[in-house]
Amino acid sequence: MNTIFKIIPILAFLVLFSTFTFAQAKLTIVNNSMRTMTVKVMSGSKRNASLHEKVMIDAYSQNTVYFSESGQYFTKSKASLNGRDPIYRKGKYFKVVNDETGYSEMTLTFTIKESNVPQASGGVQISKQEFDQN
Repeated sequence: MNTIFKIIPILAFLVLFSTFTFAQAKLTIVNNSMRTMTVKVMSGSKRNASLHEKVMIDAYSQNTVYFSESGQYFTKSKASLNGRDPIYRKGKYFKVVNDETGYSEMTLTFTIKESNVPQASGGVQISKQEFDQN
């Protein structure tokens, strides 16, 4: 019984320590459309941007991207649907914090209304060539 009382505080400390040590910033990307999404999360400015991570997201699904460093990021996306032209978009910059002050937890939702001319929410239209860079 005495051993249990000694182990419980140690386990509590380890759980608390691991929570602070391994906490990471994250971006949950939600695809609220019938299209398959390819999303590139880019780090840095437009001229010096580098690929942080590329994720594929099925229709009406989601995926999470993790960040180990603070910084400025943006997304480039391609929304594909059989029989339709792909839609290419570039999102606005967003700031990620992952340091001793805390960490970011964000959600980005993509919505596309299908019609003769599909309407995508957020960001600006880009070309296939701009999407393919990086």
